[in-house]
Amino acid sequence: MASLWGFCLVHFFLCTLPVTALWPQPRNLTHGASTVWISPSVQLRFIDERSAPSHVWRSLGDGIQYFLGGLLPSQGEEKHNPEHDDVVAAFERARGFIFNHRFVPRKFHPRKFAFEPRIDESENAPHVKTLIVTLTSLKGATAENRGRASSDESYQLRISESGIASITASGSRGAIYGIDTFAQLFYAHSLSVTEGYLSIAPVHIVDRPAFDHRGVNLDISRNWIAPSDAIRVLEAMAHCKFNKLHLHASDAQSWPLDIPSLPGLAEKGAYDSSQIWSPEDLRWVQRYGQLRGIEVYLEIDIPGHTTSVAASQPELIASAYREPWITYAAEPPAGQLTLGSADVMAFLKTLLNDLVPRNAEVSSHFHLGGDEVNVNVYGLGSDSSATKDKIRAEVQTIMDQAFEIASKYKQTTIVWEELLLEWNLTLPSNTIIQTWRSNEALAQVLDRGHRVLFGASTHWYLDCGHGAWFDPATPERPGPDPRASPPYMDQCAPYKNWRTIYSYNPLEGLSPKQRHLIAGGEVHMWTEMTDSETLDGMLWPRAAAAAEVLWTGTGTPVSEDTTRRLAELRERLVLEGVKAGMVQMEWCLRNKGGCTV
Repeated sequence: MASLWGFCLVHFFLCTLPVTALWPQPRNLTHGASTVWISPSVQLRFIDERSAPSHVWRSLGDGIQYFLGGLLPSQGEEKHNPEHDDVVAAFERARGFIFNHRFVPRKFHPRKFAFEPRIDESENAPHVKTLIVTLTSLKGATAENRGRASSDESYQLRISESGIASITASGSRGAIYGIDTFAQLFYAHSLSVTEGYLSIAPVHIVDRPAFDHRGVNLDISRNWIAPSDAIRVLEAMAHCKFNKLHLHASDAQSWPLDIPSLPGLAEKGAYDSSQIWSPEDLRWVQRYGQLRGIEVYLEIDIPGHTTSVAASQPELIASAYREPWITYAAEPPAGQLTLGSADVMAFLKTLLNDLVPRNAEVSSHFHLGGDEVNVNVYGLGSDSSATKDKIRAEVQTIMDQAFEIASKYKQTTIVWEELLLEWNLTLPSNTIIQTWRSNEALAQVLDRGHRVLFGASTHWYLDCGHGAWFDPATPERPGPDPRASPPYMDQCAPYKNWRTIYSYNPLEGLSPKQRHLIAGGEVHMWTEMTDSETLDGMLWPRAAAAAEVLWTGTGTPVSEDTTRRLAELRERLVLEGVKAGMVQMEWCLRNKGGCTV
C-alpha cells in the first residue's frame, strides 16, 4: 500500500507525523505510514561479509544455545566469532523488549482514542519474519569535526512495507545499536498477546554517534551500590546508546573493591564485609556491559580521596581523619596519600599491577583521578618546608609510576582536569582530561592540546540540588559555611532537571580545531545522597537526556516532541524494572499541545 502521508525526511528532528518515539534520535530517518506486524516467531539471520558464512538463528532455541555454548565451535564451524554472540544476544533482548514487556502507548493518546491498527487485519498483513543483520564495511560512516565518533558504531536500518527488515553495520556495536532501534520501533497490541506492530513503514534509518565517548560516571564508594545495581544501570544505558560506564571505585569514605594482592584494603576499608565487590562481581559487570556495547572501566582516584586506605595501612595516609576536616578535604574524612614515601610507591605498584591487567581484559581505559588535592594536608602555608613546587614534583612522581603501569597494559589513561590546569603536570600525550567545573576549563584543556571529556557540574551533575548532607556542629550558632544554614543548599545547587541536562552545549564558542579534540562526555552520578534504593530515580530519565546530546550532538532545543519521546523511553524503562522518575504529567501526554506556552 502506498504511504498515506508520503515520506518524511528527518535530519536530527522528528517530523510532526505520529512517528515512533525513538531515543536517542536517529541522525537521518525517512518513513511512510503503512503498518507492518511482528510476532515472537521472528528469526535472526546473521551475515558477516568480512569473513564468516551466514547463519540463521531461530528465536530462543538455536540462538540461545549458540550464545550460551558459543565459546566452543559448533560442528563444522572452523573458528568461533564472538561478534555472533553479541548480535544473537542483542536480538534475544530485543524480542523480550517487544513481546515480554508489551508496551502499549495508551498514555500518549486521548482516552478511548483508537490509535492501534485493527487486530483482525493482522493475519494477512505484512509481517517481519526475519531480521537480517549484516556486518560489512560502511561507506561514509566517518566522524564530523564536532567529535571523534567511530565508524564501528554506525548502522543502517531498513523495514519495507512488505516486512523485509535489515540492519547493516561495520561491527557488532553498530549492530547492537541498530537492533535496539529496531525494537523501539514496535509496540505491543492491546488485543493480542503475541502481535506487535509499527505504523510508519517503510522505514530507512542511517545513524551514527556524534561522539566516541558517551558515558555515565557512577560512584560506587560513598554509599553502597551493589553489582546488581550496576547491571540494572547497564540495561538502561544500552537503550540510550551509551558506550562507557565509568566506575568511581574508591574514595575517602570506603574502599568497596576487593584487591586480592591487598586483601586488607576492602576487608577493612569497606563499610561492611557485605559491601564488597569481588573480582568475580567486577568481571560479571564488565562482561555484561561488553555484550551491550558498553565498556565498563575503573577509576582509582589518587593521590587525594584515599583516606579509606588508612583503615588497613594508616602509615600510607597523611593527615588521616584530621580535624577540622573542612580544612584538609572537600569531604570528610580528611587524608591523602603520603608524598615522598617509598611505602606508598610500593603500595601503588602492587595495587595497579593487580587491578589494571584485569581491567584491560575488557577495557582500553583506566582513570587515575587526580582531583581536589588539598595542599594543607602536606603543610603548605604552615611552618613546614613544603612548597607547591615540591608538592608538584612529588605528585608527578606518583602519577608517573601510575602512567607507566597503565601503559604497560596498553591502557589509555584518564585524569581529572586539576592535574593539568592546577598542577601543570607532564602527562602522556594520549591522556584524556576529564573536565567537570566549567566550560572555561574545557576550553583551557583544549588549548593545551589534550583530548577531553565534557560534563560540567553546572549541567551534568545529577547529585546537585538535594540539599547539604552535613550538619552544623553548633545548631544555635551555625558557622560561616552557608551549607550549614537555612535553606541548607548543597555546593552545586540547583537541581539539574532533564531539560537543563538536554540543553547543555559544551561546544558553544569552540573552534573546529578545538572540537576535533573532544572525545565526548559523561554525566555524573555522585552518591553522597544516593544508594541502591534511590539510584534509579536519580539517574533516569535525566541521564537519558545526556545520552541524546552525546549521540546526536549538541544544540537541539527542547520541544514537546523531545518531552514525548523521553516520556515514552521512561515507560519502556519502567517495564524493564527501572524505577525511573517522571518526565511529564499524563494529562499533557494524552493531550498533545495542551501544555505548551
